[in-house]
Amino acid sequence: MKNKKIYVLLLMSFIFILFAGINVVQASGYDGTTIGENVDVNKSWNIKFNMKLDTSTVNDSNIVVTDSQGNVVPISLQIGSDGASLIVSPKTQYTYGQTYNLTVKSGLKSVNGKNFKSESKMQFTIKKDNSVSNAKYTVTIDPGHGGTDYGNVSQSGLKEKDVNLSVALKTGKILEQNGVNVVYTREDDNVTWNSSSDLQSRFDIANKANSDLFVTLRCNSYEGSSEAAGIETYYTDSSESAKNAAQQIQSEIISYTGGADRGIKAGLSKHTILRGTVAPAVMVELGFMTNAEESALLGSDDYQNKSAAGIANGILKSLGSLGQSKDESISYISDVSDNIIQGSQYTLPTSVKATMKDGTTKNVPVIWSPDSVDSSKAGVFTYKGSVSGYDKQVVLTLTVSSKTPEETPPPSNTAPVIAIDPGHGMGSDIGATGINGLQEDDITLSVGLKVGAILSAKGVNVVYTRTADMRSTPMSVTESLQKRCDISNRANAKYFICIHANYFDDPAANGTETLYYTGNSEGERLASNIQSSIVDEVGTYDRGLKDGSWLYVAKNTDATAALVELGFVSNPGDAAKLSSEDYRQRFAQAIADGILQTLGYE
Repeated sequence: MKNKKIYVLLLMSFIFILFAGINVVQASGYDGTTIGENVDVNKSWNIKFNMKLDTSTVNDSNIVVTDSQGNVVPISLQIGSDGASLIVSPKTQYTYGQTYNLTVKSGLKSVNGKNFKSESKMQFTIKKDNSVSNAKYTVTIDPGHGGTDYGNVSQSGLKEKDVNLSVALKTGKILEQNGVNVVYTREDDNVTWNSSSDLQSRFDIANKANSDLFVTLRCNSYEGSSEAAGIETYYTDSSESAKNAAQQIQSEIISYTGGADRGIKAGLSKHTILRGTVAPAVMVELGFMTNAEESALLGSDDYQNKSAAGIANGILKSLGSLGQSKDESISYISDVSDNIIQGSQYTLPTSVKATMKDGTTKNVPVIWSPDSVDSSKAGVFTYKGSVSGYDKQVVLTLTVSSKTPEETPPPSNTAPVIAIDPGHGMGSDIGATGINGLQEDDITLSVGLKVGAILSAKGVNVVYTRTADMRSTPMSVTESLQKRCDISNRANAKYFICIHANYFDDPAANGTETLYYTGNSEGERLASNIQSSIVDEVGTYDRGLKDGSWLYVAKNTDATAALVELGFVSNPGDAAKLSSEDYRQRFAQAIADGILQTLGYE
């Protein structure tokens, strides 16, 4: 009973004289009497009787606490040392501002077998929460499925969409009674959605309302076993607010319903519904429609009331931790590149790294279109991603390389090997950071993979010094430079093409320049072809050829080397091109054209 106030129902006022053949309380007269107002959220009642109690009858069937919607509240019961008193305590705190009923039923007996002749119901009201203004919070409740999309259907014909809607409306009502602004993605079944995959409308409703929390309600199913049962709550992986809300909701709904606890789980990789809102998102799986016993409960009004009370109470408890992410806004998200072998399995990332306006970086959920990869064909493929709270599209460029040299396009046995080196991106070496967080190593990887794909399509053998972000790989800058040279040398590359982007403190500096080892005539020809090709095809300012004899890669590769600085990430005009997927493709095509021209292919 630590830290809990105990309110004693005093003799001659609210004493129960139950077992002397008379009922002083006279249930009908006392039914509904208010026994407390403005009481604490964790209050306990001490009920005194005139006889010792039969402990076998002291249970939550004979002593019941319900809220104003009739939902049963989990309680603990403790018999006093005198044997004639009973302490009634909530297992979880009551909800601020809510009215409750405490009922003593006639099944309660004394040690000599006498029972309470008729039940008595008394009311009490919990104080309002003055520390938190719930009115400042907006919660979007999303009843999953709807319309012609039934969701899961039980053997008895119960439709998931109906359960979700009923529990959602009950949950919202409780929240509204506690001052929360509630928004629904649907309030009835008159929706035109015909598939649960039509999620954007739901996201739009939540985002337009500037929600602090997005809660979607679903019912589970498992065709592999009719015994699968229980409640689980998923949350947006990267959000601590979402994780806390999921934990609070899960704990409360288990307490209210007594259902099997399947715990909370990170859900980005499994559930797209958790990726489309600016607000932290959670998804509550209310139970299994494929379990006959559980689906019967899901269809009952009493169980739905308990579920709603648990969800609402969990949301109310989590309000204090919400709103943290609303103060954050995204400044910039770099496009993504990756490289796989034809026929291999590949899953699109569920999150991308974003640079926030305060300069920090964080992973944010992303939804791709298309949302799956067909790697059966070689080539370069693009996927457009949307991130809530970011008005630009994120582009993922996926290069699918042929399994073997014999597959299309078939390079000849005498085809040269070209080493493509996307600069930086290894260990702590990320290169320059430009306007709006534009990152050099992201640019070079994106353009480098595109150059390689174009050359491969022309029958040229291509090796890459890296095909992905390798920032997490521990190595020094010198080690990374030598690694690049080793890859080229082992492949016996003819040309080594290093791709970079420039930076200068003066934002007026702009344009393309290409470096080569002075005195190497073939290197000069290669650099000149690449330089002129970019200037002509992309339209950047021509800064000409530069001495690159000092470059580590120029001195330590056996191949003829050229290093191209595409443009300045610090210049608004160049940065706009370097951040554009269309211009990156143009840069890549221009570099490839310069290489092919030097090879004599065109």
